Amino acid sequence: MTQISVEAQLAALDRAADKYIPTERDDQFLLRLNRLLARDSQGKSIASPRKDRGTGDAQGLFVMEAAGGGKTSLVMHGLKTHPLLQSRGEGHMPWIMLDAAPSPATTKALGIAILDKTGYTSVSRSSNEQEIWKMVKHRLGLLNTVIVCIDEGHDLLGTASAFEIRNMQKRLKNLMQGEGAVSVILIGIDELRHLAAYDDQINRRYQKLSFVDISPVRDERLLKGILHTLCAEVGIAAPKEPDLVERLVHASRRRFGWFIKNTLRALEIAVEAGESRLEKAHFAEDWAVQEDAEVGKNVFLSNAWSKIDLSEKPLPPRDKKGR
Repeated sequence: MTQISVEAQLAALDRAADKYIPTERDDQFLLRLNRLLARDSQGKSIASPRKDRGTGDAQGLFVMEAAGGGKTSLVMHGLKTHPLLQSRGEGHMPWIMLDAAPSPATTKALGIAILDKTGYTSVSRSSNEQEIWKMVKHRLGLLNTVIVCIDEGHDLLGTASAFEIRNMQKRLKNLMQGEGAVSVILIGIDELRHLAAYDDQINRRYQKLSFVDISPVRDERLLKGILHTLCAEVGIAAPKEPDLVERLVHASRRRFGWFIKNTLRALEIAVEAGESRLEKAHFAEDWAVQEDAEVGKNVFLSNAWSKIDLSEKPLPPRDKKGR
């Protein structure tokens, strides 16, 4: 076997990290995405938002999953690869995606963020909210935009007042109404459900897509396949420990995205050490660094690993003086 240099292996690892790993979750998202698109007289999807036959309004979609699940990458990949949502050149943006809701999450800030994403950066900060959203609608129509996607959509709730939340709902609803209407996709954690609770019409307008946590039993074949594929990418033998996948799923809080990241970091440790096989010890070393955990609480070292509580800790109480 030809010996591969550490540098070449690390380069291969970086390339592997940039690759997208498709799963059945992609098919679920594609099904929902296609339901947002209109159909022609032959029943074929077209690059236009689907309108409700009664109200004439476009539809939306909530994509929900716990942090670290990989939902953002999934949605981005689905939009980038959909054949009907490819740009035909300058001045044509079938979809735009905000990496995060603006902070603070005000309706004015959201409108400016959407305009910035479309390349319109000369909006005056002194413009009032009404003017800004009028420009948003005009700009999206000009670019033939079909989808507006907002990541971290749950942050649209933030610490806003009930009035501001209702105002945000109104603006999002307006994006899906009238001439130049677009479909809105909000990506976020389960808190996103509360965003719809303020308005029954909004709740009915949005489809809901939730992803379940990964399981070492149900998803064993998929997860082992990912481990073997990533190892093969960098020229290292896959691990043999029978309980590694179970430990790794637990360490990843049962989240798909974290499963991938934990594996990539362990691979980097193995490559830098000149190892020929990825082993549990490499995951344990990474875990010690990432989690700052003592040996007895290291998921990859402890015999009672399944009893280690990895639930997210609540934030410390705020100082009353700072309120």
